Amino acid sequence: MKNLVQKLTVTAVAVMPVILCGCPGDNCVDENDPKGFVVKMKNDYSDKVFVRMSINSINWDTSFCCPRTDGHTLKITDEYYDLHCHPYDAAAYTSIDSEDWDESMQDSISKYVIGIHPFEEVYAYYKSYSIEELKNIIEHNELNKFERLK
Repeated sequence: MKNLVQKLTVTAVAVMPVILCGCPGDNCVDENDPKGFVVKMKNDYSDKVFVRMSINSINWDTSFCCPRTDGHTLKITDEYYDLHCHPYDAAAYTSIDSEDWDESMQDSISKYVIGIHPFEEVYAYYKSYSIEELKNIIEHNELNKFERLK
């Protein structure tokens, strides 16, 4: 019995990054999830490799998976960005410029992480907006149209 529990635990830990980092088709997208987030950050990470944090429940280590090089964080204004990552609180950024990413860096990605929990403010939106529309909302102080999460 103890062997079975250990095997199941190892299997669960092995598949966790796949579960956390994406889904295989449109059928796993919940229509109630936000379409995106407007986030306020002190630093511009939009040209850096984006990763997701995951917690290894066996030893409570934080690990990082699913590097993305583009389309994750789009600049709206000086401090506000359009983030496309769900859940937003698993977002982290590395010191690696997107253009310098190489798959061989995956095994040592943790040593490049520089921005864990980088968001000062987070607003969820539930319909699609262009960058220009989001900029207009910010410039007119209308972020209250969105759900503030942080």
